Amino acid sequence: MTDTPHISGLRISREDMSLLVRGAAIDVAPHRHHALQIAVGLAGPFRFECGGTVDMYEGVIVAPGAEHRLDSLGGEVAVLLAEPELTASRAVSTRLLGGKSLAPLPADEAERFRTLCQREELPSPAAVLGLLAPGASSPRALDPRIAALQEKLRALPEKRAALGELAAELGLSESRLTHLFKRETGVSFRRYLLWLRLSDAMARALSGTSLTEAAHTAGFSDSAHLSRTCRDMFGINPQAVARHSRFVQAGNGGGP
Repeated sequence: MTDTPHISGLRISREDMSLLVRGAAIDVAPHRHHALQIAVGLAGPFRFECGGTVDMYEGVIVAPGAEHRLDSLGGEVAVLLAEPELTASRAVSTRLLGGKSLAPLPADEAERFRTLCQREELPSPAAVLGLLAPGASSPRALDPRIAALQEKLRALPEKRAALGELAAELGLSESRLTHLFKRETGVSFRRYLLWLRLSDAMARALSGTSLTEAAHTAGFSDSAHLSRTCRDMFGINPQAVARHSRFVQAGNGGGP
């Protein structure tokens, strides 16, 4: 196994708090992260280590917080990393994991995942997640106050905002706003804001901006803070990805 990540494609979705990455040697050391992870081999099976066991898989789903390591054996894999509190993520976890840390993907679903991700242009993360949770990932109308708040947060140059000021603008208490935001989106307000900052920083870094500048522009204290946050949430080192990527596509995830 090579110890250097080679990324041939990446899609970042702000709305769905997820990303889809395609490449070889993505997980280069045992690690754990916050995201729900679903992986499929694009050129054949891969070696996967989790919970002290190692086996070969065509596709796997891994619970958040489970230590694991993926060895692509030199071939490409596609890895979906999704915020576990999303409705679609919970539906997929319930159906395929059932409380376990790891489960193989059913062969037919792995094949559909593989077919989507073998296209030159990667699909949106939501399209892939929708294969495994049909209906659950379909967008629904949000409370208009929360929809407007999300739009405002996404437009901020730096993804920093005072909860009290935002609540006052909406005529809500802070506690009511945090409850409403979590009910409507499935994630906490603070975690959503962190995800926006992280996705902004990664998009900048993967487009050629220095990691330090990307971190500062997105509101992180420095590049080390950005790297720690990225590894904690997704198990990915943004510096290594940016350095060794051949082609990266970053987008909001709209469309297929």
